Amino acid sequence: MLRPVFVYFEVVSSTNDVGLELAKTGAAEGTVVVAHSQYAGRGRRGRVWLDEPGSSVLMSAILRPRLPSERLHELSFVASLAVAESLREQFGLQCALKWPNDVLVGSRKICGILVETTGASSEAAAVVGIGVNVNQTEFPSEIAEEATSIALETGSRQDVRAAAEKMGIALLNWYDAYRLRGFKEILDRWRTYMCGVGTRAEMMVSKKRIVGEILGVDEHGRLNLLDNAGRIHSIPWADYFSFRPL
Repeated sequence: MLRPVFVYFEVVSSTNDVGLELAKTGAAEGTVVVAHSQYAGRGRRGRVWLDEPGSSVLMSAILRPRLPSERLHELSFVASLAVAESLREQFGLQCALKWPNDVLVGSRKICGILVETTGASSEAAAVVGIGVNVNQTEFPSEIAEEATSIALETGSRQDVRAAAEKMGIALLNWYDAYRLRGFKEILDRWRTYMCGVGTRAEMMVSKKRIVGEILGVDEHGRLNLLDNAGRIHSIPWADYFSFRPL
């Protein structure tokens, strides 16, 4: 079983930046970078991740899964499932997972995940970045309506470092399960948290707008969307994804 080795920093550009550099210099699988604050945090598709210093879990785990590049997205499912399970076990939060890897409480985002690699080969290391809002009670106006935190949901402040360490352990435990038993087991469990099935969504994929009903995810983790013409789109990624009212 893989055990985490935590490496702590006060301020970094992003924990993924540090993780990628450590991975390139041979850091062991299971190394987990944890920071008090980051000044250039980022999310998927170049989005900015905003944090209040000392109030968020900011961490990145170095993994060496030996996967072809077309399967590395599976790690996002492993990570989001691990966070959802950890938030439920630690704080009693009922989480939902929005494809591909956002963790929600109610309809508000509490966690973002970003997986990056040191290269395109099967020997490349993967760095799994996790950002969880813990003690924030206010957010910038641009995300105030769509973000939440553990403190807001539980009514009390939490120990950020303890939360990070437990999430790091949960991530590596689920990663071990993934390596031993495969993606199907992870995906089956992930589906029990998935939100939006049966609702309508709008997506932008390669500058193409697609609107339809969410049917679920297939065995590869691709989103199946039924459009108004009755065609099923199997979508591996999207530049934009939003639920739409019926």
